[in-house]
Amino acid sequence: MDSIRPTGISLFGEFTDKSVEDEFLADSLRGSARMTAYLALVFGAIVGLFAVHSYFAEGSLPVFMRTTPIRLTFIAASVVVFLVSRRIGKHSQLLFTTTIYQVLLAVMYLLTLNCYDSLNYFSVFGLFVVTLGIFLLPNRIVISQTISLLLSILFFVYPIHKMAGLQPAQFNRIVAYQVIILSYCNVSHYWDEAAKRKVFLAKRELAELSCRDPLTGIYNRKKFDDALAEWMRLSNQSGSPLSIILFDIDNFKHVNDTQGHILGDNVLRDAAAAVKQLMRDTDVFARWGGDEFAILLPYTDIHEARAVADRIRAAVATNVSTLTPTEITCSFGIAAYQNGDTKQSLLRKADDLLLKAKASGKDKVVS
Repeated sequence: MDSIRPTGISLFGEFTDKSVEDEFLADSLRGSARMTAYLALVFGAIVGLFAVHSYFAEGSLPVFMRTTPIRLTFIAASVVVFLVSRRIGKHSQLLFTTTIYQVLLAVMYLLTLNCYDSLNYFSVFGLFVVTLGIFLLPNRIVISQTISLLLSILFFVYPIHKMAGLQPAQFNRIVAYQVIILSYCNVSHYWDEAAKRKVFLAKRELAELSCRDPLTGIYNRKKFDDALAEWMRLSNQSGSPLSIILFDIDNFKHVNDTQGHILGDNVLRDAAAAVKQLMRDTDVFARWGGDEFAILLPYTDIHEARAVADRIRAAVATNVSTLTPTEITCSFGIAAYQNGDTKQSLLRKADDLLLKAKASGKDKVVS
């Protein structure tokens, strides 16, 4: 049976539990893909405006002929990313696409600067803007960190020295500003990713609680119905066996009437806890209503299901009967899924067998 496991968030703004992180990434895939697509379109449009401006300002100069192919290549890549991102079905594919696009953004900027014989302070502002653009794209923080750091190092190694009259003090100040930008981007990215994951955990916990029985903590009837429909579909496809068990606590009304509802609630809780210990991860154990319980057993035939019921019968008698002077026993009805069964027909078979177990003296397993 599924349960919520506590999980932390690492310094990279990701869940420390890989399975939970994968679940979060799958849940957020659609939004991240849409964000990547439209940011690529915006970035491509901005570079296109620079190309138009360059045509009017530098159209007759050799530098225009050098920068235009670079910009047009990036614009074409932006259109491709826009189209591809909207059709991506796996988060790993989106990460790959986003990473390639971030690298292209950084390379495009550096190659464009390299086309000019001299630079001014607008190239520094461009570095800041490109850095912010890299962090705007949804990617793992460690990848965005690496690309933006390499961009900064390469910028300070060569292109910046094309700025005429640049003094060491000014150079150091520009480096300091870029460090501030990088620090801000990293901290902001971390808090944003951590906040998204906290919201995801809250929604996940709320969804989990909505399908739990408040008294026993096991699944409720709605969860069981949904799981039964899904496992019947899978059983139809694969031909794997599927069984269900319906059982209730014998003479439970007598326990409530003679010993009180508080003790009756304790009996239900302890019975559920005893049964839960016997469940596999794939099993679905739910409170059916009142003192009735239902168990869905995937990959389990009728004989294996009967063995499970016998173990449950013994566990309840051993662990729950100590709560009350009245011996606590259970009656069981077991049915196996067959082709042509509906949810209603399968449950009706198990319910009829449960009634037969109670009519034949209770504390019985009937299949």
